[in-house]
Amino acid sequence: MDFGRRNKVHVEPAMSALSDIIFMLLIFFIIASTLAVNGEQVNLPKTSTGTPTQSTVTVTITSDLRYLVNNTEVAKEDVELKLQAILSNSADKKVVLNIDRDVPTGETIELFAVLKQNGWNPFIATKPKEE
Repeated sequence: MDFGRRNKVHVEPAMSALSDIIFMLLIFFIIASTLAVNGEQVNLPKTSTGTPTQSTVTVTITSDLRYLVNNTEVAKEDVELKLQAILSNSADKKVVLNIDRDVPTGETIELFAVLKQNGWNPFIATKPKEE
């Protein structure tokens, strides 16, 4: 005598629904990451020329003359020491400068001179000019 059930119910999760949810989450995080602002919001100057540059270090000067190295606030006098600590073991000597357009030119030139004295390659970040 066979007392087993003939009509067994298979309880298995639907994998197609799970993959749809994961795909939607992936799309959400990709869109959300493009809207995120990296670091301090500064009003960059606009130019019609320029090429995007990637680097391991960014130095930001805000309109109220606060200095940030890789989104960490640093005193003006300590910027060089912080950069030496970061770039001492790095083969990439590029430093991207995010400088607010309202910062006095003298501040920018002083920072530029410090970077050049240490053999680093400074690049000034800009926004594309709208035509």
